[in-house]
Amino acid sequence: MAVTLAVFGFLAASPASRADAATTPALDTRLAVAAADEAIPVIVTLREQVEGSDYVGRPQALIAALRSSARATQPDVVDGIDGRVTRFWLVNAVAASVTPEEARALSADPEVDTVDLDLPVRIAQDESGDPFPDAGTGNWGLEAVNAPAVWRDLAITGTGVRVGSIDTGVDPSNADLAGKIVGWRDFVNGRPEPYDDNGHGTHTVGTMIGGDRGGAAVGVAPGATAIVAKAIGASGVGPGSSLLAAAQWMTDPDGNPATADQPVVVNNSWSAENPNDPWFRTLIRRWLDLGIVPVFAAGNAGPGAGTIGSPAGYPEALAVGAVNPNLSLANFSSQGPVVWENIDGLGPAAGTTLTKPDVVAPGVAITSTVKKGYLAYSGTSMAAPHVAGIVALMAQANPGIRGQAAADVVRQTSADLGAAGQDSRFGNGRVDALAAVRTVMAPVPDTRFVGAPPAATQETTLRFQVAVTNASTYRWRLNGGEWSAATLEPVFQVEVSEGKHIIEAQSIALDGSVDTTPAVRRVIVDRTPPRVSFVIRDRRDHTQFVARARDALTKAAPGSFRWSFGDGRTAVGKQARHRYTTTGVRRIRLTARDQAGNTAVVTRLVRVVNDDRF
Repeated sequence: MAVTLAVFGFLAASPASRADAATTPALDTRLAVAAADEAIPVIVTLREQVEGSDYVGRPQALIAALRSSARATQPDVVDGIDGRVTRFWLVNAVAASVTPEEARALSADPEVDTVDLDLPVRIAQDESGDPFPDAGTGNWGLEAVNAPAVWRDLAITGTGVRVGSIDTGVDPSNADLAGKIVGWRDFVNGRPEPYDDNGHGTHTVGTMIGGDRGGAAVGVAPGATAIVAKAIGASGVGPGSSLLAAAQWMTDPDGNPATADQPVVVNNSWSAENPNDPWFRTLIRRWLDLGIVPVFAAGNAGPGAGTIGSPAGYPEALAVGAVNPNLSLANFSSQGPVVWENIDGLGPAAGTTLTKPDVVAPGVAITSTVKKGYLAYSGTSMAAPHVAGIVALMAQANPGIRGQAAADVVRQTSADLGAAGQDSRFGNGRVDALAAVRTVMAPVPDTRFVGAPPAATQETTLRFQVAVTNASTYRWRLNGGEWSAATLEPVFQVEVSEGKHIIEAQSIALDGSVDTTPAVRRVIVDRTPPRVSFVIRDRRDHTQFVARARDALTKAAPGSFRWSFGDGRTAVGKQARHRYTTTGVRRIRLTARDQAGNTAVVTRLVRVVNDDRF
């Protein structure tokens, strides 16, 4: 060793911040009974996450930033895991099978946010009918959602649009799907060619894009094509980690961020039990950042209230319940509400009641494609792809309405059912393809922020300036709450507390129509310095210093780490190399600043011993 280091003590320390990473309740239960050598499947999410709002309108730049962040931060975490590790970049996370000791060590790692059990998900299909030699009278759900009127009156069938499916796969041999499967990845068995060893995935894809080769129409957007990820096995069950991998692949199928080859919508006819388990939420938010609509089956745990699981129960998910031909709610269709616990701290506030499902669609005795013809299936699995097909029609009509804006149009143009207004059985009501497509084709108001606070700030008074087009007034809201009264004043300000906040502004035209793509600004108010520490490592001919910084709200930039080595020399960066040429006690000082400008300082006294072998 070139030097010997002995820590004498702390002279100063940064303020306490967030505690160590949390193991989830599901994992805690498993750990309590696990044998010491048991392999437990987990998903480990890192603290370092890219802020998608920094890349609005630049999906390729966002993908590149996500990949870069994962490459830079994951190696130190996975070093402590024996065995195979699956890395993700869409959310900065890894999946692995670990021992209880490894799980606890991961939860103590300052770079780790959560350690969660890798739980299975199941397809949301209630029952199947008898096989048909042809499509018979076709899918009754098409007329119920007004899809044929869009084909006939507006000459829109989804041509040129890609949809996505994460399911049990797809069998492209059905004539109604021939030539329409333009992307494929198998996350279960690794097979290179499309197949479906269950039938569920082929059926849901047919409801999205199937034609009328079987004698009658079965698909909502017959002109569209599909990319398909198989993440669920023949039994109808798949691990959460496979779903994460499939969701990531959907955002960049060819692996080249420079090409925009992702679908406009992904259909997910599967669910897990707990609506408040945030295991998939970050990926859904990434989809929305990239202009992808996340459509999820509400689940088949009805008819009781509060039976919707995840990811359908998330605020961002477009959750779809099922109705019968008479437009009554299917007995199996899961119902809301969802009482949001805000486990991941991303809002809405804990205790907020979310009205779910968002919409309903035909889901009983739906005729669609299978390997050797056609079958009638029932389930919210069958309802969800009707909605995904409508998004494809909208995308052909107006390619600029993507992501959250498209999902909002689907909700706003649905025909009310049940109790007046939103309710926890039908949501906003039965989806209407014709109304949705006409809405995105019409001129709409537009809203922009022309003045706003920085993305991270210490200020609690936030001031915004708004410009509107094709509108006379606008309104604003904070964190998804109630809209303000309409105003003509170009400037408004809002008082907030420390934390993460979302501010939206929405313009209103004279006829009462509103901007379907409100201006959105995410602001983090951070008044607490990061918690800073460092480790010292002896090397053969130098000493290595490695900084650690944790912050509940914002991160410290690498260039803000500044070292003083106690011998008159300094360095900048999260890691630093230094050579001591004399023996003695040195005061090591590290400062770091988070994105809001809060500065933390930590100091140690260290005895340095020179062995004269430099």
